[in-house]
Amino acid sequence: MKRRIQIIALIVVSSLLLTGHVMGQRVSFGLFATDGIVITPLGAGNLNFNTKQNILLPDQTVTINLVDDAAAILSITGRLDQEITVTIDAPSTLDLGVSHTIPLAVKFAYSNIGAATDVLAKLSAIEMASGFTSATFPMLRRASGLPAPPPTPNHSGYVAPTGTVYLFLYGTLGVIPSNAAAGIYSGTINVHVSYAKN
Repeated sequence: MKRRIQIIALIVVSSLLLTGHVMGQRVSFGLFATDGIVITPLGAGNLNFNTKQNILLPDQTVTINLVDDAAAILSITGRLDQEITVTIDAPSTLDLGVSHTIPLAVKFAYSNIGAATDVLAKLSAIEMASGFTSATFPMLRRASGLPAPPPTPNHSGYVAPTGTVYLFLYGTLGVIPSNAAAGIYSGTINVHVSYAKN
């Protein structure tokens, strides 16, 4: 009986080692801003697919949606009277060395309603269609009516009012290849923010 239990335990351990589990999937950010714009990662500061699902098996996908807690959140602080252009440069795969990759599709959304918190901002976020990598929008969404007057030029003693836009990044990892090696797959999404040029 004892020998039989040892053989069963050996078979279970062997099968776990041969299934090709993927241990970690994490995307970090490269943040680039100009003209006094400040980008701040909120929460964990990365897009971590392990927070959605701990272990991935071959032929699976993991999707982080906008409404999920695992979506990455960045706050962008800048002049309220300006439009900004946000450009997302995301890899098409997460990599473990050069020979092991997992497909990655990144999406993003933004909220420019002047929300006090990222939780409130997420409720009114505008999702960009799949495949879009850039968007230009005002720092503060305008209510209906006439357009706002042009921005006040910089001059001595003038301090332009500032506000915050929230940017949400999420997406899909997979399909996990059947030959995926266990390990930490990683990649970097570069986020560029600048004032729009008229």
